[in-house]
Amino acid sequence: MPFTASGIYVHTIQEALRATAITGTGGLDFRLATWRIALHNNSLTQGTAPIDYSAVDTTWANTNEVTGTGWNGGASGGHLLSAAAVGSTSTAPTLAEGTAGSLRYDMGDVSVASTTLTGVRGCIIYADNVTAPADLADAMAVAVTFGADFATVNGTSGIQWSATGVFEIDLTP
Repeated sequence: MPFTASGIYVHTIQEALRATAITGTGGLDFRLATWRIALHNNSLTQGTAPIDYSAVDTTWANTNEVTGTGWNGGASGGHLLSAAAVGSTSTAPTLAEGTAGSLRYDMGDVSVASTTLTGVRGCIIYADNVTAPADLADAMAVAVTFGADFATVNGTSGIQWSATGVFEIDLTP
């Protein structure tokens, strides 16, 4: 099945809550703008890496990553959140209470000018700063499908997050 469902990587959240020892600047601090956002196409297979939300290894992989002019200089690895908003300003990720009893992960909308991209189906946000343990190196946090393929030709690649953020976890019993 193609990239049809957004999801949160359970292992990454679990290890962040466990305060697992992490090597790398900032660890699994979801508020860091040093994380990356990588674009992926629809050739991914739901339930297999890198969009297997139950996997015990959440290391980001560039499987079917979309690269192009203006997006991270055309190199693999995605775009830094610190430069993924209008005028290359930070998207400033936040963690806060959302709807009563929920935790919301949010950031400014993504807007990268002068891009030429083809077949963008979704994105994965990952902690590029984490280097160990091996199952959390470049730990993926969330994948978001856009529901259709998108392209730009020397235009602005943008992602407008939901009013409820990138994701929201209901913590009420």
